[in-house]
Amino acid sequence: MKEILLKYKAGLVTITAVFLLLLSITVIRYVRAMNAVQAAIEEKLMVIPNEEIHDAGWNIPEIQEKKKEINWLERQLLLAKSDSLNLGISLNDSIVQVQLKGTVLVQAKMIKQHPEHFFDSLNYGAYHDFTRIASIVEEKSTIPKKPIRKVQAPKNENEVQEFKHDTIPDPPIVWQFSLNNRINVVITGVGLDKDSVLNFQYRKNMVEYKLSNLKNNMFPKNYNPTLYIWLNDRDAKSIYRAIPEKGKVVFKN
Repeated sequence: MKEILLKYKAGLVTITAVFLLLLSITVIRYVRAMNAVQAAIEEKLMVIPNEEIHDAGWNIPEIQEKKKEINWLERQLLLAKSDSLNLGISLNDSIVQVQLKGTVLVQAKMIKQHPEHFFDSLNYGAYHDFTRIASIVEEKSTIPKKPIRKVQAPKNENEVQEFKHDTIPDPPIVWQFSLNNRINVVITGVGLDKDSVLNFQYRKNMVEYKLSNLKNNMFPKNYNPTLYIWLNDRDAKSIYRAIPEKGKVVFKN
């Protein structure tokens, strides 16, 4: 027994060291994340009027629903003063839409949302702040805003007859943007597989997102919640290309 322990001593020490290191990193990440959340809460409470935080009617479901509808309509009226297209995200209806002066131009039903409960247990003041009109401050996408096609003009009649359009479909879109209210949104298009069935790879997408942001989220300094949304790929691309750079976004929950 002693010989076996001596034989595998180095391996046991290495495993123990790795375990302790991972445990330490996990604890530090948790503490940093909780500190970031607490700091964000305190920052928000400083700018929210006290009467809004303690709105009595907000705890009655029927009144809360009416207040949410009124809040949504008020936001739409403010956006209607602009000549720019804007983005509306209604989480309780699972809808993402492009709007112009109160008119819905494009509307898409969510295939999935993660997390399923995103800021749906807020007091009135926090909800009012969450649903303020926000602006996109940074964005990136896997496709260009305006599609570009390179076409070489045929030189003669024979080339005209032989010319064929490229039938290779574009890959599904991944559109990521950050808002000035510190909320991040990732919209992923879901395309069709070879059998014309939605090729929805939720777990694979989430692993890719987590790995791509691992460096930034290892020891978070600020609380920046991320909302992940999956849409039909055609709808997702239409919405992305319709919304201008630095566009406006409004939420409803």
